[in-house]
Amino acid sequence: MKGLIAFFSGTGNTEYLVKFIANEFEKRNIECELFNVENNEELKDEYDFYIFASPIHVEVFAKIFTDWLSSKAPEVDNKRCILLSTQASALGYGGRQVSKMLERKGYNIVYMKSISMPNNYYLGKFKATTEEKKKEILSEVPLEVSNMVESFLKDEVYIEKESLYVTELCKLVYKIYMPTLNKFAKKNLTIDEEVCVKCKKCERECPVGNIKFDEKISFADKCIACQRCVQKCPVNAFKYQGKHFKQLKL
Repeated sequence: MKGLIAFFSGTGNTEYLVKFIANEFEKRNIECELFNVENNEELKDEYDFYIFASPIHVEVFAKIFTDWLSSKAPEVDNKRCILLSTQASALGYGGRQVSKMLERKGYNIVYMKSISMPNNYYLGKFKATTEEKKKEILSEVPLEVSNMVESFLKDEVYIEKESLYVTELCKLVYKIYMPTLNKFAKKNLTIDEEVCVKCKKCERECPVGNIKFDEKISFADKCIACQRCVQKCPVNAFKYQGKHFKQLKL
């Protein structure tokens, strides 16, 4: 048996989760291949089961992830599927958002759940997860993953209840809010040039190619506010509205 885990991860929460999942399957001698959808490759149906995972943006899946699911996820014939979201809140609405699309592609969704992770979007009015709470959340991941894999291998079904009304409302809000997100970096971010070492990691790793770094940094209008540049800068050189902030470290 061989599975595929296709995922998008902005700052690392989802990647942290899916690596645990792959390891848990491997403990049971089941290979799980990790695939980052940023590769934007179209896959063939070469696997016995599939796992799809992404962070939540404005309560639904990130557009970069849903676009890949729609255009590049393979058509299958009743293959079992796990669908996961990561977010700071207890519940996201990504599963309900894409479940019908996946079913039309032939996926049999047998496990669908939101997984709480430390908040990585705490610039502005939002609050960062405390160190104590972060440790608590991360300590629960191994058991959460173990129970999920065990349930999946026993052919048990778990589908989280997500309101259709709230899902549709969140999809609409996300669509309306997208132009604001696209300008997030240009409007809010600057670089502390005394701290920046010009490694250009932010430019190389931006999932949508929104950053250009010549002598100075510049931003286009296609940011998705994933927070990767600010959270993954090796020297924490970014400022939000002129102020430094503490990065999230898993």
